[in-house]
Order: sequence, then C-alpha cells, then structure tokens
Amino acid sequence: MSRGINGKTPLLHAQENPSDGEEKCHSDSARQKHITVSNSKSSFISRSFSAESESSQFGDGATLISYHDVGYTVYTKEKGIKTEKHIIKNLSGIMQPGLNAILGPTGSGKTTLLDILAGRKDRKHLSGHVLVNGLKQPENFKCITGYVVQDDVVMGTLTVRENLHFSASLRLPGRLSKQEREERVEATLSDLGLYHVAESKVGNEFIRGISGGERKRTNIGMELIMSPSVLFLDEPTTGLDASTAVSVVELLQGLGRRGKTVIMSIHQPRYSIFKTFDTITLLSVGELVYQGPADEALKYFEDIGFECEAHNNPADFFMDVICECEHSLTDSSETTVLSMEEGHTSLKPNLPELFKMSEYAKIIQQTTKPILEEFSTSLRSVGFSKEKEITYATSFCSQLFTVSGRAVKNIVRNPQTSIMQLLVLVLFGVIVGAIYYKVKRDDKGIQNRVGLFFFLVMNMIFGNLSAVELFIKERPLFIHESASGYYRISAYFLAKVVCDIIPLRLVPITAFSAIVYFMTGLRVDVIKFLIFTLTLLLTSLAACSVAFFVSACVRTFAIANLLIALPYVFMMVFGGVLVNLNSLLDWLSWIKYISIFRYAIESLEINELHGMIFNCTSSTSPECPSGDDYLKTQGISVDSLWYNELILGAMTVALMTFAYIALRVIRKQK
Repeated sequence: MSRGINGKTPLLHAQENPSDGEEKCHSDSARQKHITVSNSKSSFISRSFSAESESSQFGDGATLISYHDVGYTVYTKEKGIKTEKHIIKNLSGIMQPGLNAILGPTGSGKTTLLDILAGRKDRKHLSGHVLVNGLKQPENFKCITGYVVQDDVVMGTLTVRENLHFSASLRLPGRLSKQEREERVEATLSDLGLYHVAESKVGNEFIRGISGGERKRTNIGMELIMSPSVLFLDEPTTGLDASTAVSVVELLQGLGRRGKTVIMSIHQPRYSIFKTFDTITLLSVGELVYQGPADEALKYFEDIGFECEAHNNPADFFMDVICECEHSLTDSSETTVLSMEEGHTSLKPNLPELFKMSEYAKIIQQTTKPILEEFSTSLRSVGFSKEKEITYATSFCSQLFTVSGRAVKNIVRNPQTSIMQLLVLVLFGVIVGAIYYKVKRDDKGIQNRVGLFFFLVMNMIFGNLSAVELFIKERPLFIHESASGYYRISAYFLAKVVCDIIPLRLVPITAFSAIVYFMTGLRVDVIKFLIFTLTLLLTSLAACSVAFFVSACVRTFAIANLLIALPYVFMMVFGGVLVNLNSLLDWLSWIKYISIFRYAIESLEINELHGMIFNCTSSTSPECPSGDDYLKTQGISVDSLWYNELILGAMTVALMTFAYIALRVIRKQK
C-alpha cells in the first residue's frame, strides 16, 4: 500500500471504480470489491479484494475495518429513574492498515469505541454495523485478532519465553509442528527486543521480575504470536516512563508499516508519540471531532478557528480545545454560546457539528457508504447469507494439557501455597495425634472420639478457605484470555480444579489422615482406615467446592471470605455435635440436610463406633454405653454410612457445576 505525503497512510475512499479494461464480475462466487485509497493531496490508488477470498478470514493480508452509524447505549439509574446514556453516538469511519490512534478526554468514549471495533461489547446495546473487509464482523472475531488491555495481564511466575509458548500453544493452528511454533516464538522475541530477558520471570508480588516496558512488550507479544492482521491496544503507554512509552509506540508503528491494522486508544501522548500516528480519531462525549491523517489535524483545527501555539504539543492542544468547548456547551443548550473575553464577544463552536460539515466527514461518507451498500446487497445474495464461522485454533484436549501445565508450574513456583500446605497439614496432624494420643476405651472414650471427629472435620472444612483465591486471583487473566479466544472455559475450569485439588488437597490430606489415624489409636482395620481417609477427602472436596463457587462469583477476597465463613458456621452448628439434631424446631431442622459437618461426622462415628464396646472404671458409672447405644441416642442409623458418603460426593459435583456456570456467566464483554 502506498503512502501519502510525509509518509502517512492516506485516508481510504471506497468506490466501485475498477481500472480501465477491468471487467466487473457479478457472480456471487467471485464478487470483487474495490477500495480506493486517497487523501486531499494524493492521487487515487485502487486495490481489490474478494469477499470470499482469504482476506475474509483476516489472515496475513491487509484488513480494513469500517463502522457505520455505530451507537452504544447503556441504562443507568439517576434518583431512582431509569435513563438512557449514549456513550457512542452514531459514529461512522474507517480504520485502515497503519497506526490508528483514538484520542479524547476522560469519558469521551475512547475505550468503548475500541471495544466495539474489537467485538468486545454486548451487541444488545449496540446499533449500526461494524464490517471487516466489507463483511459482517464474526462472532468469534476475538479468536483471530489481538487485544492488549490497559493493565498488563500475564502469568508472573512464568518466564517471558514460557508465556509466549503458552500463547503459541493455544492460538496457533494445531497443524503447525512444534518446531514451527518454536520459530514463531523466537521471531517474536527478536521483533520485540526481548531476547535478553527471555529466561527471566515476568514477576508478581512475591517474585522480582522484568521492567514495566518489558512486561508491556511481553503482553503485546502474547497477541502478536499468531501474527494477527488487526491489533487493538487500550492505552498501551499507561504506567510507562517517557522513553519506554516511545519505544513501545515505535514498535506498533513498525507493525503498521508492515501492513498490520493497529488501533489504539490513548489519552494525551507526548509529541514524539503523536508524530508516529498515521490517522487519529478525536472524540468528544461520544461524537467525532476529527478523523483523518494525523499530520492534517492541526490544519483542520486552524481552519475552524483554533491555532496551536508554537512548541505546543498537538495532543495537548486538541484536548484543551475539546475540553473548553465541552465545558462551554454544558452551560448552554444552544449550538453555540457566548463568551465574554476582554470586553468582546467570541463564539465557542460545537466541534462535532463543525466536523459533520467538513470535507473529512464527506470523505468518510464517500468511503463508508459504498461498503455498507455492498454489504446490504450481499446479505440478499446466496453466497453471502452466512458469515464464515471461526473457531478455536486448538482442541479441547490440547487446551486442557497446556493450561494444566501452566497451572502446575505456577504451583511449583509458589512454594508458600504448595509446600507450606503439605508441611502445615503434617505438623497439624502430629499435634492432633499428640493431643488424642491412643484414646482409650473407657468412660471418656466416646466423648474423646466424637471430639476428635468434630475437630478433624472442622479442620478439613475451614482449612480449605485458601481455595477461595483460585479464581479471584487470576480473574483478570482469565477474563482477558477467554475473551481473546485462548481456550474454552471448560478446559480452563477443569485444569484449574484438578491442578489445585490433587497437589494441594488430596496428597496433603492423605498424609494427614495416616498420621492422625494411627497416632490416635483408632480401630486397626484396613477397610476402616480407607473409609476414614475417604471421608476426610470427600469432606475437603465438598468444602473446596463451596470455596470454588464463591470464588467464581465475586471479585474481592473480603466479600468471598464473608460469604464462605457464614455457611461454614451454620453447617458446624447443625452438624450434630453442638446441638442434638432431634431437638431442633421443625422450621430449622431442614438446615441439617445441607450441613457438610453432619454427613462427615456421622460417617466417622459409624465407621469407628459401630460394634465397639467400652469399659468403665468409674464407680459412679458401672456400665458404659456401647458405640451402638451412642449412635442410637443421636438418631444415627449404621446403614447410612455410604449414603452419607454419596451425599458428600453429590454436593461436591453440584457445587462444582455451579462454579463452572458462574465462570461462564462472567462478563467478558464490557
């Protein structure tokens, strides 16, 4: 694609105007669209593409994104009254190959417009059309485009190379060989200048990692690994120092020079960044103030009465003008308002209205109108009635393997959550074993055993409060990756649950059970030991499933801990030890049916006390009740052992299912 004056990419005009001698094909299977590229100072340059060619799949070819009368409306409540709030107001324009910047004051709709173009907004709030190479934006547009969020979301315990490998394993087609994926990773490291930190961990709150600029480039590399033709970035310079910000934007400029369509929102860039832009889109309260070549923006504002002072940053100048006009218009319902300065009257123009009357707006209309008309015509044609479906690049099994591998590395490299979990449980098992060491079969034998079981179950349940961080801690990462089409939600959920439960729950609890069982002198029987261990495992799993469900539903640890602690406490009260369940009032008795404590303690009591005889040595109690007598007084049937185990398993499955559903309904679109 040719460049206009000063090396800038000229504005696109769309018209069906083939070159001389070229015949137009009216067949649906070979329909051609002709996009003419120009600006006010350069000649028309024609390029064509087929609506059913590879360009429609948005591969390595140049991609043109056009939007037509796009609006975005949300509903808010003000003083109890439901009102409509128009965030974006009927915008039309084009984003072409090159570096396209969206600028505007806070609240102008920059990120909203970016998300609309990226297909990340809820379509029920949208009006108008967003077309990609003249075709309807597909549902899974996220799978074949890159999107870099404002706050870097990347796994801190992995190295830069490992993070890029993770993206390559999930986002590159499964048909590529391992060597080809390696080459793509190496090429990305080279392009981004990350070779010197390739083996360094990105870093988190516990691990010192790479710098902010290197982290941002790693985040960009995660998206570039699949070589998308369109790359979206939400304020990529946020949190970076001046020189690092410039280097990041120059990298994006280089991508634009290679034919990529780079679209970024940015608040108020310095001049060294501003001059890298090919086109800019200026917004004011959801309306266009200017869209066109970046190097012609100052001339446009000068023509409408605003002259930039020498040595003033153009971006700062634009923001000052827009904010000044916004403030003026909020004080009046008229199109223009009067302002008194130094004794004379001046007019504050309505910038969106002025732009609608400008030559640039006419160029946009001439460009977008033929594309929309062609799209409307194609919808009535057989060959264009269905958009091409784009699916995940890899299979479910491949995604499960890759996400599980990352989860295991994350656990291994966080010893405070893995090794400490095992050490604490082993130490706690020794302490409990010492307290109840070799419990006797005397008149205190039943009380000691019931107390032991209650203590063990309480530890199994409250000891799993740490499971609440499973989805909360990685929530931003999960939202970004699932919205970008890295993996299926089911693959992520299964990988996270399995990799958390096996090393952090099942293995430590098995060791804990062996220590406690034999130190406390419970009945020496292999079957009873296995039932004892199974009961503790099922108890832990049921408690974990509650934590997983809450973790998938809320965003903060404080709320999650409160929501988990309350049901745990109620379950403990109605577990059958603190209150005799037979004495409960009818309107409260139903709570015992959802108590993990109840099913776990009953199973442990049946397993240990059924058929056990106690010997009393106290003269005041010449006869001791047997274990069966105690079970009978508590209303516990010895036949309900496996029923209780089944209920614990069913509660685990049900709550895990609710947790998965909660993950699915998390809003991945804003």
